[in-house]
Amino acid sequence: MKMKDRLMKTLLELVEVPGISGTSSENFTAQKIYGILSEIPYFIKNPQDLILNKIENDPLNRYFVSAIVRSQNSSDKTLILNGHLDVVAVDDFGHLKELAFNPTKLVDRISELGLYDEALEDLSSGDYIFGRGTADMKFGIALNIELLRTFSERSDFKGNIIFLAVPGEESNSEGMLGAIPYLTKLKDELGFNYVGALVSECCLPKVPHDKDRYVYLGSVGKVMPLFFFAGKESHVCEPFNSVSANLLASEVNRLFEYNTEFCDSSFGETAPPPLCLKQTDLKELYSVQIPLYAASYYNLLTLNMSPEQLMEKLKRICSDAFESALNSINKSKELYEKMANIKCSSLNIKPCVMTYEELLNEVKSSYGDEFNTHLDNLISNWMDEKLDNQTIAIKIIKETYDKYPNKVPMIVIGFAPPYYPDRHINGEAAAHVKFLDAVDKAINEASNKHNVVIKKDNYFMGISDLSYTGLSDANSSEINVLSSNMLSSKINYNLPLENLKKLDIPGAVIGGFGKDFHKYTERLNISYSFNVVPDIYEDIIYSLLK
Repeated sequence: MKMKDRLMKTLLELVEVPGISGTSSENFTAQKIYGILSEIPYFIKNPQDLILNKIENDPLNRYFVSAIVRSQNSSDKTLILNGHLDVVAVDDFGHLKELAFNPTKLVDRISELGLYDEALEDLSSGDYIFGRGTADMKFGIALNIELLRTFSERSDFKGNIIFLAVPGEESNSEGMLGAIPYLTKLKDELGFNYVGALVSECCLPKVPHDKDRYVYLGSVGKVMPLFFFAGKESHVCEPFNSVSANLLASEVNRLFEYNTEFCDSSFGETAPPPLCLKQTDLKELYSVQIPLYAASYYNLLTLNMSPEQLMEKLKRICSDAFESALNSINKSKELYEKMANIKCSSLNIKPCVMTYEELLNEVKSSYGDEFNTHLDNLISNWMDEKLDNQTIAIKIIKETYDKYPNKVPMIVIGFAPPYYPDRHINGEAAAHVKFLDAVDKAINEASNKHNVVIKKDNYFMGISDLSYTGLSDANSSEINVLSSNMLSSKINYNLPLENLKKLDIPGAVIGGFGKDFHKYTERLNISYSFNVVPDIYEDIIYSLLK
């Protein structure tokens, strides 16, 4: 059977297994991948090289799949093939939800959902497969499986190929985070020398009808600034004797969301501005008391921004927001006093902004280790309630503030999980240069052979597990600013910083071509993905594992 035919067969088998991110169904996909690999003759002979690895302390008891193909002539040179096995939910498919994982049947009915012009053109062309997970990213998993199958039958390379299929990438990347200690163990105990990592995420068009294809020499980073707002309570009849937590949150949002000052730039590329992922007050029941507490967290993409620089910018935004809120209250108070011909009491409040680390140190100076025990017990209960990591992070700050002796209105800055370090190929390190040469050679040959334009971009902007192939010097030197304010050390999110510091793996995001990730019009281009991409991968593997 030809590579293209095997790829299609494996892809359709994988798409049929939903594996919705953040649910235990991800294990169905892991088991399916394990099952397919276990039938390959190499793994029948070498079962020790195919493992279902349980992720430590994962509340969903998920697994990642690892498979190693070793050359006949032993070598420490090792290439990683990586992809995530989870997909997002399918509510957007409406009445066709049951067909979302069946591309063969979906193609005949997808137009019932209404297709915009370009999607309709792609459907009519017959060169696209529609369905959830086709592009993001079951094709990448199928590609890696079939590459393992191919190279397990060959003797013309020297080294090791590791395949990692990880869950949770669409949520908190628990799978890749769980795999980092495994990779470090192979490096330390078996002496594996990682010469590169290829993440098989599909490339995306930059503009409608984009005919070019892309490989990415790095991956955008992501942090989640989390703000906790403590106001000053009052009855609604006394508005000018209070500070609404919602007003503080609104002012931060006004100054921070879409703020291009936070559009990080590197290598001529610019990341999008921050966006609010959640903003809420923490009032649980109705009353006429104004909301005392609120919280919000934001998606912030980084390319080269240091954690230290980021924290200083966030402090300034919060200080300006607090000042603006107080000015707004005072201005309204003056106008109201004239309208009502009365004199209202004055607020005696100054802007107060603290990092979570500063707040925690103040509380621990009063309560000592007893507070740690108290917080541990609460977190354990919240985890039992199956609260998400971000909600628990908010509760951690609130509980810490509740124990803070100086109850003044304030804004507390922390970071919620997940955290993705920005990664890019280092143009000076020898291993990185060799990896880049291999990529250049492969895409040049594929471009000429298949008459297609393949361009190099410096960053994959869709966020990927390539972030966890090491820490850049900037990340490594200033990471304490971030980690000391990361509200994750005691919850279902383990950021193995020490292991990451041991890794410096050059990597790239190279995959098929897809469109409309996370939409019902998600689709995978057949001709490029099945004909061109396998050639690119084979050339890179041979270049690195000669």
